[in-house]
Amino acid sequence: MTEEQALAAVTAAIVRAKAMGLKITAVAVDAGGHPKALLRMDGAPFHGVVISTDKAKTAAGFGIPTAAWKGRIGDRPHVLEGLNGRAGFIPIGGGVPVFVAGELIGALGISGAHEDQDCEIAAAGIAVLAPDPA
Repeated sequence: MTEEQALAAVTAAIVRAKAMGLKITAVAVDAGGHPKALLRMDGAPFHGVVISTDKAKTAAGFGIPTAAWKGRIGDRPHVLEGLNGRAGFIPIGGGVPVFVAGELIGALGISGAHEDQDCEIAAAGIAVLAPDPA
């Protein structure tokens, strides 16, 4: 993910959050999970910086949206137990990978709103990058 793509994604996410009347943190990472851009809205929870970064890292690391972990874990709590507490892993919706031309270029993580709202804001953030359809 280029710096221009990262800035465009977090900016678009902030615009959507403002339109929804929410205060969030948006983090874009490259395919290796390294932060490229971070914006924390005024008044957003300070814990959102770490949570949104972990959501982005999880999405980039596995190449799937973080919301998908609910279905992957299902009735297998040992899976969650084995992954829980791993640095950079969080199985809560709001992290989405970005694929362009079939290649994972990075991910966007959102935190600060309800999980479904975080997912909606993340989708709006990556939509400006013209990613491959999910």
